Amino acid sequence: MSQRGALTCLRAAAGWLRRSAAVLAALALLGTDTMAAGAQALDAPRALAAEAAQAAQRGQPLLLLFSLPGCGYCDVVRRNYLLPLTRDGDEQARPVVREVGLAGTAPFTGFNAQASSGAALAAHYQVRIAPTVLLLDARGALLAPPLVGGDVSGMYGAYLDAALAQAQRKIASQ
Repeated sequence: MSQRGALTCLRAAAGWLRRSAAVLAALALLGTDTMAAGAQALDAPRALAAEAAQAAQRGQPLLLLFSLPGCGYCDVVRRNYLLPLTRDGDEQARPVVREVGLAGTAPFTGFNAQASSGAALAAHYQVRIAPTVLLLDARGALLAPPLVGGDVSGMYGAYLDAALAQAQRKIASQ
């Protein structure tokens, strides 16, 4: 290869490295955990059967957000969609919303009155992706298909509203 050809290849490689570095930097920003920046967290579960029964008495589902630390999509779902559900309107008309670590080991009481953890609950419901939101009845049965993944198309609010409406109709008919 001539010196001129080698220089052209070197410049092409340097351009590729700059573009790759820019893409990696953008991906790192998307995955940044903004919880450290002071974003409010959702409550962790304590006793799922009691929390689901409380939600059912209101005619609402129990919403469980399965998340991972450092998950930017989890933060968007938490901050933009689920936290407002815990604050807006009359408290007696709100769903009960809890956040569970997808790989979490912190203990809480499951639907069967036995000790459980986020990892065990995720395995039970076959949750493998964060964020995933489940809408459950007082027995722990799914009321709507799980909402899997983040808000990449700007339609998450519509999907959540549809799932909530479906869950509320099922609870009303039980």
